[in-house]
Amino acid sequence: MVMEVPNPKMESTYWPAIVFGFAGYNALVEFVRVDPNERGSDGVRKLWIPFLSNVPKPLGHCLKNQILLYPVSKEDQQDPNFLKKTYLSLAERDLPTLKPNHWEYCLEEIKSTGKRFKVNEVVEALDKLNCGRNRMGLVTMTLANRIHVQYLDLNEDDEGFWFSQQSEHVHKLGWSHAVGSGIVGARSSIAYPLPDLSEFPLVPTGVSVEATDMFEMRHPVLLHTICVGFVIEPLRFGYFVAGTDWTRPDNCVKIVMHVTSDYILPINFCRKHDIDLKLPMKDGKPIMNFSWRKYLAELGFKALNLSAIKKEPAQFTKGCKLEAVDLKQPTYLGPATVTDFAGHLIQIHFDRCPRTQESSFQWVSAESPDIYLACYSQSVGHKLACKPERPNSADLFYLADR
Repeated sequence: MVMEVPNPKMESTYWPAIVFGFAGYNALVEFVRVDPNERGSDGVRKLWIPFLSNVPKPLGHCLKNQILLYPVSKEDQQDPNFLKKTYLSLAERDLPTLKPNHWEYCLEEIKSTGKRFKVNEVVEALDKLNCGRNRMGLVTMTLANRIHVQYLDLNEDDEGFWFSQQSEHVHKLGWSHAVGSGIVGARSSIAYPLPDLSEFPLVPTGVSVEATDMFEMRHPVLLHTICVGFVIEPLRFGYFVAGTDWTRPDNCVKIVMHVTSDYILPINFCRKHDIDLKLPMKDGKPIMNFSWRKYLAELGFKALNLSAIKKEPAQFTKGCKLEAVDLKQPTYLGPATVTDFAGHLIQIHFDRCPRTQESSFQWVSAESPDIYLACYSQSVGHKLACKPERPNSADLFYLADR
């Protein structure tokens, strides 16, 4: 793709450049030479630019708007016909260029992820003090696809909580009553409307949820951990109250989940993908040589049948960089590195922390609305929490195939 970009050697001038590659929302461009067969050795040849911005212009923009075009190369500047030769050469190559409304199109794409909730809308959000229930809150701020929810019945100095617009943990008014979930702050005297059916994911045919059904799950608090989970109480529309392993009372957490949630995993998921499962306890010790078949038989329970729920495997490379929200500290948006993958999940490490610190790793879905391409923060005006680490030689770059 060819575009016109600012000339780094002369202010207020532009010159055509061809996209050499992408890294997240940034594009690496190579400036066009008057003679494409000449390489030259003077000056800047390649430049990183923010692609999701008004910096790049479509070919022909400068001529149409009477903006000065001037070559980057000193050798090209000596050619009296540099403009005519360059544009004739580009015309012969017939390369694609940007849409005339590229920046407006980018803005619309960014805004399209932020239309579910609006400022001053009352919502029902996961209670940060007890994730087994919801709490009434007010959307006080939006930033791209992120919303800030101020809980309505907590102290005035409470900082609230940040969510993604697409988060499965924040809902329209009336959701808890419709599902049968607990909620704090709702008035019993008010008849809440039934949310639009689009708020309730479809339940695949053949999937049913019964109390005590067991599965593996991403721990909702210890985000670096995958643990044993079970159904405490089935609700409506495919939702249920999930509990983490009751044999570990200090880590046992309740949370409302949908059967299709990316938190919910089939039994033997960890074994299949060769990752650690937080083993249940017996007599105060982890069960060694753990077998789901034996464990279910001993308890008299059955596995939650998730065979009808298909999820695409992660298409990431181990070692690649991205930007991510720390779900334990959702004001933090910073650089992270993919360190492992398993099915539809990826394990990320936040660059600010040493790799010896378990809590600096998190398992997230590859489709999570809380992970972003590199340079996302720059594109939407969000402050990046820290500088990214340089690539780690311990991370072997290879495509996800598990």
